[in-house]
Amino acid sequence: MIHLTERLAETVADSSAPVDAADRADLGELLPLVQYEADQQGLALDDERLLAVAVHCLAFARRVRGGEYLDPLGDELYTEVPADRLAAARHLIDTYCGPRGYTAPDSEVLLLALHFEVARRSGDTCENPT
Repeated sequence: MIHLTERLAETVADSSAPVDAADRADLGELLPLVQYEADQQGLALDDERLLAVAVHCLAFARRVRGGEYLDPLGDELYTEVPADRLAAARHLIDTYCGPRGYTAPDSEVLLLALHFEVARRSGDTCENPT
């Protein structure tokens, strides 16, 4: 995951909010949870998809640190993701957020679950899920 964090840092280096030490620490906790969940779901996330998830995780970690919340998303989007994938994303997010005293809204759960669902629909699966 260190390599992924470095790729992300390079990608956003010229932005108004480059990756800092707090981001690195948060990503060091969050990205392994994402990888574990991908493995549990039998998903082999390619480099491009991993970077997209890392960008999402960076923004999410910053929202958690800042006590910010996403607005609700349209109900129709929830029909795009199976309930078990939403439940897995909720568990992952709660695992990360619990020690921080932050309760993520359903919109955060949906956005993360959509990354996994897109990977599944794209056929990014492993031969032998753990």
